[in-house]
Amino acid sequence: MTHSGNTPESERGDKRIHIALPIRVLYLDKDMKPRVEMACTYDISTHGARVSGLQCIQETGEIVTVERGRSKALCRVAWIGDESSPLRRQVGLQCVDPEDKLWEGELRNLQEIYDPIIPESQLYRLNSAAVDMSGNRRRHDRYTIEGLAELLRGGAANDTLRGEVKNVSEFGCLVAAKGPLSAGTDIKLMLQVGGQKLSLKGRVRHSDPGLGSGIEFREIRKGDRQLLQYLVQKLAREKAKLAAVTGTGRG
Repeated sequence: MTHSGNTPESERGDKRIHIALPIRVLYLDKDMKPRVEMACTYDISTHGARVSGLQCIQETGEIVTVERGRSKALCRVAWIGDESSPLRRQVGLQCVDPEDKLWEGELRNLQEIYDPIIPESQLYRLNSAAVDMSGNRRRHDRYTIEGLAELLRGGAANDTLRGEVKNVSEFGCLVAAKGPLSAGTDIKLMLQVGGQKLSLKGRVRHSDPGLGSGIEFREIRKGDRQLLQYLVQKLAREKAKLAAVTGTGRG
């Protein structure tokens, strides 16, 4: 029997990071006898996790005990992935007590780990076929989106600018900042776009007071790459649907 509940997207109030961690799940079987099952997280947040490989769950609302090292918490089954969906064999767990924080150490350690992003300009040099017949070197479309940006220059907390995100791709974004940004400046970015909070490091490639500053991504906080890719893919699908309805091409 297949059960479904809320999707993970509806629970993204907490920052989620994609990471596989082994856990122990304690539950009561149909005879009310205690049992233990090993499983693995797919992603984690402060107050919950998406778990794969968990066979004991029968329906949403069940209460189980999750153990990770010395941490232990009662968790409620928030949703169960439908067998016909990409979420099959995945389960969403949320801590019953909001004060419980199963992954506090892991989340704290991962906050400052960044993975490199190959700049789009370097990809072009590695693949000369990136140039289309119009001479446009950009291989990845940027998509119009509304969002907020916090820009930290030179690693100084008191040198922070705020601005509005105008468009985004997997390799960069356009930001209208409330202050000057010079080409060549290395910055740290905190973006709030599409319901996601992303932390990146980048470099200002060009700046125009009337249009905004084009920023090329260089590094992204561990776990955020999947969120950025998901966001860009979602924007691409929405653009394709709009083009199909209006009969427009690429814009």
